[in-house]
Amino acid sequence: MNIKSAFIILLLISFTFGSKATNNTPKLVVNISIEHMRVDYITRFWDTFQNDGFKRLYEGGAVFENTRADIHNIKTETLIPTIFTGTYPSAHGIIGSEWIKPINGEVIPAVTDNYYLTLGSDSDEGNVSARQLKVFTLGDALKQQTGFQSKVFSVALNATPAVLSAGHSANGAFWFDKTNGNMITSSYYYEQFPEWVMDFNAKKMAETYLEREWDLLLPANDYNKGFADDYLLEEGFWSKWNTFPYQLNKIGRDQEYPLEIIKATPFGNTLIRDFCMQLIDQEALGMDAYPDVLNITFSGLDYANKWFNPSSVEVHEIMLRTDREIASILRYLDDKLGKDNYLVVLTAASTTGYPVRVLKDDFNFAAGDFNPQSALALLRSYLNILFGVGEWIETYNEEQLYLNHRLIDSKQKSLNDIRKEAASFLNQFSGVNAALPAHLIETGNLNNPRFRKIENSYCVQRSGDVLLLLEEGWYPTYKYHTIDYSTENRIPLVFYGMNVKQGQHNIAVEVTDIAPTISKLLGIYPPDDATGKVLNQVKW
Repeated sequence: MNIKSAFIILLLISFTFGSKATNNTPKLVVNISIEHMRVDYITRFWDTFQNDGFKRLYEGGAVFENTRADIHNIKTETLIPTIFTGTYPSAHGIIGSEWIKPINGEVIPAVTDNYYLTLGSDSDEGNVSARQLKVFTLGDALKQQTGFQSKVFSVALNATPAVLSAGHSANGAFWFDKTNGNMITSSYYYEQFPEWVMDFNAKKMAETYLEREWDLLLPANDYNKGFADDYLLEEGFWSKWNTFPYQLNKIGRDQEYPLEIIKATPFGNTLIRDFCMQLIDQEALGMDAYPDVLNITFSGLDYANKWFNPSSVEVHEIMLRTDREIASILRYLDDKLGKDNYLVVLTAASTTGYPVRVLKDDFNFAAGDFNPQSALALLRSYLNILFGVGEWIETYNEEQLYLNHRLIDSKQKSLNDIRKEAASFLNQFSGVNAALPAHLIETGNLNNPRFRKIENSYCVQRSGDVLLLLEEGWYPTYKYHTIDYSTENRIPLVFYGMNVKQGQHNIAVEVTDIAPTISKLLGIYPPDDATGKVLNQVKW
């Protein structure tokens, strides 16, 4: 049964059993996820935050200090669907930004889908869908159980978190088009682009921000929580600019898409905040008998991550500005819905670590670079010796080795034998914590907490033939491009608002617990495939 057929059945059920919001459930749930957010950013920058942003959430909400994402490949593509489905990539299927289909070697993107077209722009930035997401999200479950009366929207700078948090049946998902500065969507969600979004785009806000100077909010001496602004090992924008103030039009001028630089500054988050306020107003969220959901992803830290490290003044500055955006949203919700009528959930959409050169020079840590291309060159020679000359390796992608199944079948070789030999060979490289052949994962006989993130993330139809875990402080590096990679698995988690009991909790929490807990507060059942538990400490 495909997703759409299932929804037809669930829709019929929901019309029979659908439930309205009660006086004990929030009118609106606002999920705020921050890309490349480290849990220690809150404590480190605490003294420089205002009182009505992060501090309001942490001092008035239920804070879970030991929340972890046990995922093999931690990035927005894997963490966001895990949060919103309540289950790991092994079930929801989004194992990375892309994967390989073994039967023909086809590359399958997580969200790019050229069957659907961009609405709101002439670019292909909106050619995306949630079709690769194999299960229902929180929003899907809410719509099903309220007879599709509840409204679900998502907004982000990047398409990936917008689509994967919205799910299959959302009323809308919107993101930033780097080619022209518009907020756009996909024909997967709409037949006709909303007129109010056209009016918003007509303001050309991104172009206005590009003409601004990005300077510090606070006196320079207040940015003393990390490295100096002119830190030697900080690459900076295009390896040219790494100290304040920044003239954005100068930095973006020579790039293919000058407006894209907005995503690496606090002004991108400001754009998202303003859009979300318009969306709440125009779509009347939280204004009827059925609870609604709005998923917001702030991505300023994401795009800047490749240029600035977690102890940079730039990261501190973006967090200060994000603090103010959150405060603005909370004040808007107070005025629009009333303080006791909404729920806010704060977490991370992805995490980040320190670059290898910083770990080596300033932390005196035995970090290093793992070069997959060099490792594969040696592995190819080794497999040719063992099994005969042939292109036994299809590709290497996101710490997964894909073998050439078609060649293996034609040569009548044992797939598991080649998997075993490849894993054994890769285990000899510096920086490799473990290389595991897929057949050992499939049998479920690992019985080792060290490999839990592998088991949580292995999807039979999509994962590679050998999965690698790298040592702490080791990063995959390529000659011609950089990749998004992190082993930091701790994430912030705060529930704030209606029916939430204030308190700090150090219990072990999994990221899969978030969706079931929100579902409980909404008075609905969680998505069918959710495996997480309800955090009963949240509720009064």
